[in-house]
Amino acid sequence: MRAAPTLEAPFSGEVADAAEARALGPEYVAAAGKVIASHVRNELAGATVFDEPAIALAPSPKDKWLACRIAMEEYGHHLKFNKLAAELDLDDPRSRPALSVFDYELRSWPEFVVLKAVVDLAEVVLMEELRECSYLPLRRLAVKLLPEERFHVAFGRAASIELNADPANRPQLQEAVHDLVRFTLPFFGRSVSSNNDLFRRWGIKHRSNDEARAAFVARSRSFVVEELGLEYPEVSLRWEGVGG
Repeated sequence: MRAAPTLEAPFSGEVADAAEARALGPEYVAAAGKVIASHVRNELAGATVFDEPAIALAPSPKDKWLACRIAMEEYGHHLKFNKLAAELDLDDPRSRPALSVFDYELRSWPEFVVLKAVVDLAEVVLMEELRECSYLPLRRLAVKLLPEERFHVAFGRAASIELNADPANRPQLQEAVHDLVRFTLPFFGRSVSSNNDLFRRWGIKHRSNDEARAAFVARSRSFVVEELGLEYPEVSLRWEGVGG
């Protein structure tokens, strides 16, 4: 009989498909399923509340085209994660609300480009970790989608740098950084999280929520301070709030 995995001795195998996941038992299915379901919800929410509205806010035809491309890719990510959910026979992931970060009301194009540079970086940090996920269908999908997620961040960075060259835009960019960095931190989940423990025991994830949050803060601070020359808000790497 296989010993139950622990945080000190996590599962180290690879799971080829949904049938093998079910053979490992309901706890493994729950571990993989919770991560997949969160991506189903988050990709759809991001496309709906950020990317589609940005098309109307975009100042030029090229910007509108880029916003359309990003929206199309995010909707595509939702559909691909939803396919993994169906293979595991998960309950409808959309029956639960998306994360609170998607309650943010987008107001301007400068805010959108900072959002892509900063908030989408959080998704990149989480998806990069899935490249070592024990559930191979999820690992393969993360590897496939990462170039598009990185493009979204690169677009946001380039557009932010371009806007930042005009001193008149800097106050609006600074305000967006201040609001969006703080708003993104709960995206990684509570510092003490039974879900995260479950993910790490089964090799779905390998970092604690605080470790992932710290990676996001280091990378986003580097961009904001070193490339934009703006101030980065004082933040805590711990989050004890509800959710996650």
